[in-house]
Amino acid sequence: MTSSASLVERLQGIITFKAPVYREVAHDPNALQPAAIIVVAVTLLIGIVSGLLGGPLGLVGAIALAIIGALIGWLLGSWLAAFVASRFFQGQTNTTEMLRILGHTYIFQIPAIIPAIGSIIALVLGIIATVLAIREAAGLDTQKAILTAIIVNVIIFVLSLILGGAVAGIMFAGSFVGN
Repeated sequence: MTSSASLVERLQGIITFKAPVYREVAHDPNALQPAAIIVVAVTLLIGIVSGLLGGPLGLVGAIALAIIGALIGWLLGSWLAAFVASRFFQGQTNTTEMLRILGHTYIFQIPAIIPAIGSIIALVLGIIATVLAIREAAGLDTQKAILTAIIVNVIIFVLSLILGGAVAGIMFAGSFVGN
Protein backbone atom coordinates (compact mmCIF):
# COMPACT_ATOMS: atom_id res chain seq x y z
CA MET A 1 0.00 0.00 0.00
CA THR A 2 1.38 3.42 -0.89
CA SER A 3 1.01 6.70 0.96
CA SER A 4 -1.53 7.70 -1.69
CA ALA A 5 -3.96 5.05 -0.40
CA SER A 6 -7.45 6.36 0.15
CA LEU A 7 -8.83 6.88 3.62
CA VAL A 8 -11.28 4.02 3.06
CA GLU A 9 -8.45 1.66 2.09
CA ARG A 10 -6.48 2.69 5.15
CA LEU A 11 -9.45 2.24 7.45
CA GLN A 12 -9.99 -1.22 5.96
CA GLY A 13 -6.37 -2.00 6.82
CA ILE A 14 -6.81 -0.57 10.32
CA ILE A 15 -9.97 -2.55 11.11
CA THR A 16 -8.45 -5.76 9.75
CA PHE A 17 -5.33 -5.21 11.86
CA LYS A 18 -2.84 -5.10 8.96
CA ALA A 19 0.46 -4.10 10.58
CA PRO A 20 1.95 -2.50 7.42
CA VAL A 21 -1.02 -0.13 7.22
CA TYR A 22 -0.53 0.90 10.85
CA ARG A 23 3.15 1.57 10.16
CA GLU A 24 2.36 3.50 6.97
CA VAL A 25 -0.23 5.72 8.67
CA ALA A 26 2.09 6.47 11.59
CA HIS A 27 4.85 7.61 9.26
CA ASP A 28 2.73 9.50 6.68
CA PRO A 29 2.81 13.27 7.36
CA ASN A 30 -0.47 13.64 5.43
CA ALA A 31 -2.32 11.30 7.82
CA LEU A 32 -2.76 13.79 10.68
CA GLN A 33 -5.76 15.65 9.27
CA PRO A 34 -7.69 12.44 8.47
CA ALA A 35 -6.86 11.20 11.98
CA ALA A 36 -8.38 14.34 13.51
CA ILE A 37 -11.44 14.00 11.28
CA ILE A 38 -11.90 10.38 12.39
CA VAL A 39 -11.67 11.33 16.08
CA VAL A 40 -14.19 14.16 15.70
CA ALA A 41 -16.57 12.23 13.40
CA VAL A 42 -16.67 9.12 15.58
CA THR A 43 -17.07 11.24 18.71
CA LEU A 44 -19.83 13.25 17.03
CA LEU A 45 -21.68 10.04 16.21
CA ILE A 46 -21.32 8.75 19.76
CA GLY A 47 -22.33 12.15 21.17
CA ILE A 48 -25.46 12.29 19.01
CA VAL A 49 -26.54 8.81 20.06
CA SER A 50 -25.78 9.57 23.71
CA GLY A 51 -27.64 12.87 23.55
CA LEU A 52 -30.65 11.28 21.85
CA LEU A 53 -30.80 8.64 24.57
CA GLY A 54 -31.58 11.45 27.00
CA GLY A 55 -28.36 12.07 28.83
CA PRO A 56 -28.40 14.78 31.51
CA LEU A 57 -26.61 17.31 29.28
CA GLY A 58 -28.99 17.14 26.33
CA LEU A 59 -27.93 16.71 22.73
CA VAL A 60 -25.71 19.79 22.31
CA GLY A 61 -24.07 19.37 25.71
CA ALA A 62 -23.37 15.69 25.13
CA ILE A 63 -21.81 16.38 21.74
CA ALA A 64 -19.68 19.29 22.96
CA LEU A 65 -18.46 17.45 26.03
CA ALA A 66 -17.73 14.29 24.02
CA ILE A 67 -15.70 16.13 21.38
CA ILE A 68 -13.70 18.16 23.90
CA GLY A 69 -13.00 15.04 25.97
CA ALA A 70 -12.03 12.97 22.94
CA LEU A 71 -9.63 15.59 21.60
CA ILE A 72 -7.96 16.08 24.98
CA GLY A 73 -7.74 12.31 25.47
CA TRP A 74 -6.34 11.81 21.97
CA LEU A 75 -3.66 14.49 22.48
CA LEU A 76 -2.71 13.36 25.98
CA GLY A 77 -2.76 9.65 25.10
CA SER A 78 -0.64 10.20 21.99
CA TRP A 79 1.92 12.29 23.86
CA LEU A 80 2.14 9.77 26.69
CA ALA A 81 2.43 6.82 24.29
CA ALA A 82 5.28 8.50 22.43
CA PHE A 83 6.98 9.52 25.68
CA VAL A 84 6.73 6.09 27.32
CA ALA A 85 7.68 4.17 24.16
CA SER A 86 10.73 6.31 23.46
CA ARG A 87 11.97 7.00 26.99
CA PHE A 88 11.36 3.64 28.68
CA PHE A 89 11.64 1.23 25.75
CA GLN A 90 13.87 3.10 23.24
CA GLY A 91 11.09 3.19 20.65
CA GLN A 92 11.62 5.36 17.59
CA THR A 93 8.51 7.56 17.54
CA ASN A 94 7.14 10.96 18.40
CA THR A 95 3.83 12.52 19.39
CA THR A 96 2.83 13.36 15.81
CA GLU A 97 3.24 9.75 14.69
CA MET A 98 1.16 8.60 17.63
CA LEU A 99 -1.49 11.23 16.89
CA ARG A 100 -1.76 9.94 13.32
CA ILE A 101 -2.11 6.26 14.10
CA LEU A 102 -4.07 6.48 17.34
CA GLY A 103 -6.48 8.89 15.64
CA HIS A 104 -7.10 6.31 12.94
CA THR A 105 -7.66 3.57 15.51
CA TYR A 106 -10.40 5.69 17.05
CA ILE A 107 -12.63 4.04 14.45
CA PHE A 108 -12.94 1.16 16.93
CA GLN A 109 -15.01 3.38 19.25
CA ILE A 110 -18.04 3.16 16.92
CA PRO A 111 -19.41 -0.04 18.53
CA ALA A 112 -19.83 1.97 21.75
CA ILE A 113 -23.12 3.29 20.35
CA ILE A 114 -24.62 -0.19 20.87
CA PRO A 115 -26.13 -0.32 24.37
CA ALA A 116 -24.34 -2.54 26.90
CA ILE A 117 -22.22 -4.88 24.74
CA GLY A 118 -20.96 -2.14 22.40
CA SER A 119 -18.66 -0.61 24.99
CA ILE A 120 -17.07 -3.98 25.67
CA ILE A 121 -16.55 -4.59 21.95
CA ALA A 122 -15.05 -1.10 21.53
CA LEU A 123 -12.76 -1.67 24.52
CA VAL A 124 -11.42 -5.03 23.32
CA LEU A 125 -10.90 -3.90 19.71
CA GLY A 126 -9.41 -0.62 20.93
CA ILE A 127 -6.87 -2.42 23.11
CA ILE A 128 -5.75 -4.65 20.25
CA ALA A 129 -5.51 -1.70 17.85
CA THR A 130 -3.64 0.46 20.38
CA VAL A 131 -1.01 -2.20 21.03
CA LEU A 132 -0.55 -2.77 17.31
CA ALA A 133 -0.38 1.00 16.71
CA ILE A 134 2.26 1.53 19.38
CA ARG A 135 4.26 -1.46 18.15
CA GLU A 136 4.27 -0.31 14.54
CA ALA A 137 4.77 3.42 15.18
CA ALA A 138 7.61 2.96 17.67
CA GLY A 139 9.21 -0.15 16.18
CA LEU A 140 8.81 -2.07 19.42
CA ASP A 141 8.18 -5.75 19.99
CA THR A 142 4.69 -6.74 21.11
CA GLN A 143 5.64 -7.13 24.79
CA LYS A 144 7.08 -3.61 24.99
CA ALA A 145 4.05 -2.23 23.13
CA ILE A 146 1.73 -3.91 25.65
CA LEU A 147 3.76 -2.52 28.55
CA THR A 148 3.67 0.94 26.96
CA ALA A 149 -0.13 0.74 26.60
CA ILE A 150 -0.52 -0.42 30.21
CA ILE A 151 1.69 2.36 31.59
CA VAL A 152 -0.12 5.01 29.51
CA ASN A 153 -3.53 3.79 30.63
CA VAL A 154 -2.53 3.64 34.30
CA ILE A 155 -1.27 7.24 34.08
CA ILE A 156 -4.47 8.38 32.36
CA PHE A 157 -6.58 6.51 34.95
CA VAL A 158 -4.73 8.17 37.85
CA LEU A 159 -5.03 11.60 36.21
CA SER A 160 -8.76 10.98 35.69
CA LEU A 161 -9.19 10.08 39.35
CA ILE A 162 -7.34 13.23 40.41
CA LEU A 163 -9.33 15.43 38.02
CA GLY A 164 -12.61 13.75 38.95
CA GLY A 165 -11.83 14.18 42.65
CA ALA A 166 -10.98 17.84 42.15
CA VAL A 167 -14.21 18.49 40.23
CA ALA A 168 -16.26 16.60 42.83
CA GLY A 169 -14.55 18.56 45.60
CA ILE A 170 -15.29 21.87 43.91
CA MET A 171 -18.92 20.89 43.37
CA PHE A 172 -19.22 19.66 46.98
CA ALA A 173 -17.68 22.87 48.33
CA GLY A 174 -19.90 24.93 46.01
CA SER A 175 -22.99 23.28 47.48
CA PHE A 176 -22.07 24.75 50.88
CA VAL A 177 -21.39 28.22 49.50
CA GLY A 178 -24.79 28.34 47.81
CA ASN A 179 -26.65 27.60 51.09
